[in-house]
Amino acid sequence: MLVESIVRKTLGLKDHRVVSVKEWAGELEVDLALRRGRRLACSRCGQRCTVRDRLAERTWRHVPLWGISVRLTYRPARVRCPSCGVVVERIPWTEGKSPLSAGLIHVLAVWARLLAWEVVARLFGVCWSTVASAVRSAVKYGLAHRDTSSVRHLGIDEISRKKGHVYMTQVYDLDQKRLIWSGEGRSEETLRRFFEEWGPERSATIEGICCDMWAPYVNVIRERCPSAVLVFDKFHLVRHLLEAVDRVRKMEARALKAKEPALLRGTRYLWLKNPWNLTPNQKQRLAYLERLNLKIHKAYLLKELFRELWTYKTKGWAARYLKKWFWWATHSRIKPLRDFAWLLRRHEEGILAYFDLRIDNGATEAMNNNAKQVSHRAHGFRTPETFALNLYHCLAQLPLPQTVHRFL
Repeated sequence: MLVESIVRKTLGLKDHRVVSVKEWAGELEVDLALRRGRRLACSRCGQRCTVRDRLAERTWRHVPLWGISVRLTYRPARVRCPSCGVVVERIPWTEGKSPLSAGLIHVLAVWARLLAWEVVARLFGVCWSTVASAVRSAVKYGLAHRDTSSVRHLGIDEISRKKGHVYMTQVYDLDQKRLIWSGEGRSEETLRRFFEEWGPERSATIEGICCDMWAPYVNVIRERCPSAVLVFDKFHLVRHLLEAVDRVRKMEARALKAKEPALLRGTRYLWLKNPWNLTPNQKQRLAYLERLNLKIHKAYLLKELFRELWTYKTKGWAARYLKKWFWWATHSRIKPLRDFAWLLRRHEEGILAYFDLRIDNGATEAMNNNAKQVSHRAHGFRTPETFALNLYHCLAQLPLPQTVHRFL
């Protein structure tokens, strides 16, 4: 098969033809031209129109052939469209003003989901900015063509972009486990930007939103999506409880430092782990410490009793048990547990909403871990825009630009 035939098939040419293919400066230069007498598609509405004139020559990078760079050259035409006026033709091998062909965008974008951009650039003999342009074009296409009509349950959380409390707000679709939106910061303004882009019509279709008890998120959700059920994530609640238990251990270790400094040394995970995950040695040491009537043991028992809350089937019985647990914690004479109990009381409505709509951020935490892997793979990103672009590309399940030929 001639190289001209390969180019024609991979580009899906119908109204255009390959004039020549020649080698120039170590790459293949493909010269394209119009077929005479053809009516060309309008780039806006797709209607077939007559050619008005031609523009200056443009070039596009195409998929390398046998490791040799391929460059396309063509003079785009302008057409007289009855609906849109004089506009540029729809060029079948590219989109908009991108200097890359749709085929090259597809190939680079597929590999960029698997490897760091710098590695992809070395593999295909292009610069990093070329890979970034391909991903940007793929994400733009994917965001414009993705289907969000089935989104009913959202999970909202933040991830750290780099050291120094620099955060990104992540909005996920809990049903399809995909990224919906990513923005810099974790303030009210950040989440408000999401709802402005999402729009009031789609916000009205959201049935439930799960997040932690971060006040800026809660305020914006109640303001912009009042019809949705707001559920406070149970995993964040448990994390707050474990932090309270660990504070009890530290307090008691300091109190016993003078008399028995080694008693609680190395016991942190005895009190934080689930009982069925303890090793035989840990079980044996825990059984010994339980006989000493320590405050940390009382906190441990309250932690295990709190687990029972999530086993209830109805909201009424769960509310009764939560009230009982609140009494136990506030009368335990252990300040960290009392503080946690009052935290529950202040957010009781959102906690018990879990029994109306059983959603949590377990999938969100898993996707946050995937986001961190994306960052580690690239050794971090200099700007939040580039980080968000890569997160959309890898986690949002976006459709890729359509190509005539399947390169991968």
